[in-house]
Amino acid sequence: MTYLSDKLLRISDVSERLRISKSTIYKWVKDGRFPEPIILGDGASRWVEGEINEWLENRPRGVQGD
Repeated sequence: MTYLSDKLLRISDVSERLRISKSTIYKWVKDGRFPEPIILGDGASRWVEGEINEWLENRPRGVQGD
C-alpha cells in the first residue's frame, strides 16, 4: 500500500540499495517482477520506498534448488 509519507526513491537509490544494476531494475519492471515507478514527468520517475520494502519482505529466503 502506498502512503503519502513514503519516501520517493530515484533509480540510483534503488540500484544502490539492492546492489543491482539500473538495467536489471528496468528489466524486472518490464517483466512484472518489480514494482513500477511513479512517473513524475519530463523523464523523471521515482519508486515508492514502502513498495520496495514490501517487495523485499516477500522475497524467498535461503538456498534455492536446482
